[in-house]
Amino acid sequence: MDNYSSHRVKTKLGETTTRLEQQLAEEQATRLRAEELAHLTQMKSNDEIRKLREHLEKVEGELHREVRIGRCVIL
Repeated sequence: MDNYSSHRVKTKLGETTTRLEQQLAEEQATRLRAEELAHLTQMKSNDEIRKLREHLEKVEGELHREVRIGRCVIL
């Protein structure tokens, strides 16, 4: 391989390496954003589940109080 061809191969290899490194960085950033969004969504879901459980416990407590004092409770 002559000097010109060797230079062309090295240049092409450098360009390809740079392009692949940039693509990798973009894909890593996209994955990170997706992970952050999934984490936020999970936190919101957990909070909603907590609120629903608290509401259920409150309603169950009220129902038990009504039954204890002898009020008619229709289920």
